[in-house]
Amino acid sequence: MTNPTTTVTAPTSRTADIAASRRRTASATTARRQGLGRAIASEWIKIRTLRSTWIGMALVVLVLVGFGGLAAATSTGSVAGPSDGGGGTDPLSVVLSGANFAVLVISVLGCLAGAREYSSRMIAATVAAVPRRWQVVVSKSIVFGAVTAVTAVTGVLGAFWLGMAILAGGDAATVALTDDDTLRELAGMAGYITAIGTFGLGLGILLRSIAGSIGAVVAGVMILPPLAGALLPASWDEILQYLPSSAGAAFTTVQGAGREVLSPGAGAAVLITWVIAALGGAIISISHRDA
Repeated sequence: MTNPTTTVTAPTSRTADIAASRRRTASATTARRQGLGRAIASEWIKIRTLRSTWIGMALVVLVLVGFGGLAAATSTGSVAGPSDGGGGTDPLSVVLSGANFAVLVISVLGCLAGAREYSSRMIAATVAAVPRRWQVVVSKSIVFGAVTAVTAVTGVLGAFWLGMAILAGGDAATVALTDDDTLRELAGMAGYITAIGTFGLGLGILLRSIAGSIGAVVAGVMILPPLAGALLPASWDEILQYLPSSAGAAFTTVQGAGREVLSPGAGAAVLITWVIAALGGAIISISHRDA
């Protein structure tokens, strides 16, 4: 005689096994389909929905344009202040006087973008949604770098046009966008600001600390180079030229300790190496440490 309980239970068990197998297959398929493009889209949603991002980027533009215009007005005598406007006698240096402050602001924003999710513990959800953890770092750097690049170009060009207009109105020396090296220096400054912001993002992920990463990038980029240049003998120039700010000064002529000897191309290569090293360290850190 057939046992009715057995007859009902066996198909139910097989059905449950089939359902569980389908769930595992669906989960694996979802993980495989999670690509870099979706990670970039996710990071774009994060960065554009944060009000602090746009406030910070607006501050970068305001600092570049505002300080550039103020320095130009000061150099023409329209505003009381140092006769050189605080940026030297070169017109391009004068209108880019706000570069130091812009670098400071963007480095802080980069560190926040990298370390913010660790302080809020949101990083656990991020790495759960992106199984290939290296994609987290790459997507963050692409999105933040793109937003920073647009911001830097806007600020640098705004400072140039406003500053030159003020200098021209005060009968001071000016340069045109088509003059020798002008476009290279403007593009170099925008690239330098972008690189330092991305460098800060890499340090934020690597150190997992907002305060620690901000301290590291500010000390390494803005404090150590001029301090080392003032205290160390000239024989150290060959080493100091490989610091991020000195490398940037090779193709901006505005930023740095003033003792750099690298060519513009070599300076750009050194700065890119620093950024890659920070992002590489961030990838290793996020891949081998618990979120």
